[in-house]
This record gives sequence, structure tokens and C-alpha cells, in this order.
Amino acid sequence: MQKSVIKRPKTNEWLEFISRLGLVSIEDARNVFLSGDYSQISDLHQKALYTAGRGKTLSLEGNLIGSKLTLDEAQLLAETSNAERGYPVRDEVLAYVNYERGVFFEKFGEYHSGLSLYRSAKRLAESITLNSVIDYQLSAHLLQAGAGEKLEEVKDWIQFFHDHEMHIMHLISIRRLAKYYRVEKEYSKAKKLLAEGNEFALKFEYPFMVEQIKNSFGFLILQMGEIQEARKIFEDLMEGVQSRYLYATILENQTLTYYGEGNYDAAVHYLGQAIDHSQKYDILSQIPDECLFMGDLQRDKLQHPEVATKYYEIGSRVALKMAEHGFSLKGDRLEVVQRYHDRPKVGYNIPDTIGPPAEPFSFALGQSWKQINDVFQFHLIQKHLESGIIISDLPAKLDLKTSTYYAIKRRLSQRGFDFESIPSKVPVKLQNHELVALNSYVGGLIELTWSEANEQFEKEIIEYLFKQVGYQKTKLAEELDISYPTVLQKTKSLK
Repeated sequence: MQKSVIKRPKTNEWLEFISRLGLVSIEDARNVFLSGDYSQISDLHQKALYTAGRGKTLSLEGNLIGSKLTLDEAQLLAETSNAERGYPVRDEVLAYVNYERGVFFEKFGEYHSGLSLYRSAKRLAESITLNSVIDYQLSAHLLQAGAGEKLEEVKDWIQFFHDHEMHIMHLISIRRLAKYYRVEKEYSKAKKLLAEGNEFALKFEYPFMVEQIKNSFGFLILQMGEIQEARKIFEDLMEGVQSRYLYATILENQTLTYYGEGNYDAAVHYLGQAIDHSQKYDILSQIPDECLFMGDLQRDKLQHPEVATKYYEIGSRVALKMAEHGFSLKGDRLEVVQRYHDRPKVGYNIPDTIGPPAEPFSFALGQSWKQINDVFQFHLIQKHLESGIIISDLPAKLDLKTSTYYAIKRRLSQRGFDFESIPSKVPVKLQNHELVALNSYVGGLIELTWSEANEQFEKEIIEYLFKQVGYQKTKLAEELDISYPTVLQKTKSLK
């Protein structure tokens, strides 16, 4: 990334840049805030704004705890800068950080914290732009809380954002008012608003906002009983959605289309995908709700109390982890904890895993050695990238030359491995349970260097595959499509 991108001469330019970027394109936000190296930024104002942008991007990705910790760091940087300048009454950067933290807390159900942060931001804000955004959020917050007299005020803000060409806020305010109408069962008004918003987002080429509005539209018509049309919308969205958080939400909504028809096997399929995806990308906000739904579905509709208990356990563990980081134990989070606490203690065995049992290496059966090695190396790099590490630091962590790292990544990309898609696309088809088992295994290797991780993987998977073919070296060579001398070399350390 060019230094000119990060060295912006005016704070307001920086603020506008980071506040819009993720909502225009998640991929661009990842490249700027999750991949760049900004350790050399000396100006605390710019560092606080960059950190806030990183926290916002992590929030859009659904990385709940990573986002909270990063936004907390941005708050500390902004407050330090404010103190160094003698505690000025107005501070646009500190106001913006408070605003983004308010959006974060409100998004994840902490409404009182969100309202308090909006008010703090309001006291500090300087610009008309930021003041208008904060005032809108206060009005929308109160409308959602039941202050019906705020409806006309919220409508006025939609027009204000349109007139002042604040396109992203215009779309956000349209979508939020449509949600209010949906909750109030004024479906025709909600439908009209979302159609207008979708047309506007397409006109200005805001792909992320298009996806969000389409998902909201699908959920609206699902509630209106138009199940088949809603299902088609969700199917289309799953093909190319940018946001990992939104992808989990779409899978949840697709689950509802089948659940409403009583097709519980299909509902389990999509909800299982949602849970696997949320676990893979640490989308903690969704897991308690997903696991509560899955547990109740398994227990009440499919008569599988042992499987239900396992899901309650997963959801309870995540809910308690969220509570440790300051999120209230309420709603679905409290429900899933209580379900697990109140589970029957006798009468069945709780399974260690859910779905068909899978070894970490079961994906390799029937694959060539080149395919197996590519799959492992792809998931090893992907696991590091998902950990939030700055990309420029990754070659050093893996003990690779930078040129070697990018050569490996380029080779994998040329063979069909897509690091950017959601879910990640690989030319070798893995079942959900195989993917979960492999990701769990790879997660245990991320503290090793590239050579150490590959050596350990090769030793363990060769031992596994050697056993599968009855310890026949000729058979192993045929299965892996490698030469017999190569098999001799790879098995010489095995007993």
C-alpha cells in the first residue's frame, strides 16, 4: 500500500475515508486496515483513526472480541492525544472514536452503552457532518426504543443525507427505517424503502450496501410468507457475499425458509453451515443464538437430546466468553447458558463431535499428494490471516523470505485456491465435518515456522494414510500418485 494513502493532511479527510470504506467494500477495508503496516505512524490522531478503522472492519467481519479490543485501543490513543493537547473541549477524533464504539455496542445489543457513547461523541464533535451523523443515531436509537414521536425526525434525516450527498448514511438510514416498519408489520412501507435503497446502492456501486439491503429484503418477504422468493434471494447472495458476518446471517435466514416449511433436515444443513462458519471466523455474536436454535431443533423436532446438549454446550461456552469481555448475559446468550445448565444429566452420552466423525486427515482419502499438500498449505496460511496478523509480518513469523511467501501464495492461487472468497474456495471438495477437523488441527500449528508445520503435517498424515492402505508401500504410492522411492523416503521414520 502506498504511503500517500495513509499520510492524509487533514483529520477530516482521514475520518471520512475510514468511516465510509468498509461500508463501500469489505475487500478494500481488509486491504487497508487488516493488511497494512501502520506501525510507523507517529501522529496519535492518525494512529487513533487507523485503529478505529481496523476495529470497524473487524466488527463488519463479525470478529466481536477483536473489534472491541481494537476500538478500546483507539479510545486510549485518542484520549492520550487529547490529554497531550491540554484537554480541548472539542476533539473530532475522540468524538469519532466514541461514535464508532457506540455503533459497535448498539449493533451487538448493548443499547445503553451505545447511547452513552453517542452522547459523549456529541459533546466533543466539531464538524457539521459528524454532528449530523450522531444526531441521526440518537433519533434512530430512541425510535427503536419505542419513542414513536421520533419517526418524522428519522424521515427528515433520510432526506438530509440525500440532499447533502451523504450516500452511505442515506442507505443506512433507509435500511434502519425499513427494519422499524417491518417490526411494526407495516410491510408495504418497508418493501418500498428497501427497493429504493437497493436502486440507489446499485446506482452508486456500493456492493456491500447492496448485499445488506438484499438480505434485509429477503428477510422481509420471508416474514410476509413469500418463502420461495426469499430462498432464491438468499441462494443468490451466498454466491458472492463479501462480509463474513453477513454470510453467517444469510445462512441463518436460509435456515428459516426451510424451518417454516417443516423441512428440518434442510434447516439443520444450513444452520450447521452457519455454526461452522461462525466458529471458523470467530463470529461470536452469532454462535449462542445459532446454537440455541440448533439445540431446540435437535431436541424438539428431531428427538436428539444428546446432539442438542452438545450445541447448548458450544453456545453456552461462547456466551460466557462474551460475558468475560463485558457483554451482558441476556436474551439468547442467557437462554443457551440456562439450557446447558438445565440439561438432563443421565440417560445418554454427549457426543465429542457433531456430525460424522472426522480425523483431521480424512479429507486426504482419494487425493494425490500434490492436492493434499496444497490443501494443507492453503489452510495454514488462511489460519494465520484469520488471526488478524499484519500481512507484512507474516513471512517473518513463518520464517520465510517475503519473496518465498508470495511465491507459495501465488502458486496456490494459480491452482484454484481463493483466499478472498467467503467461504474460501478450494479445488478439492471438503465436507463440513472434514473442514472443521482440519481447521482445528491447523490451529494447533500456527506457532510453528513454515518448515516445522509442514514437517509435522507430512509425518502425521503419511502415518495416517499408510495405515489406511494396510501398510502397503506400493499401494500408498498409487494412492498418492508419487514414486515408490518417494514413499520409501516419506515412510522411513515410521515404525
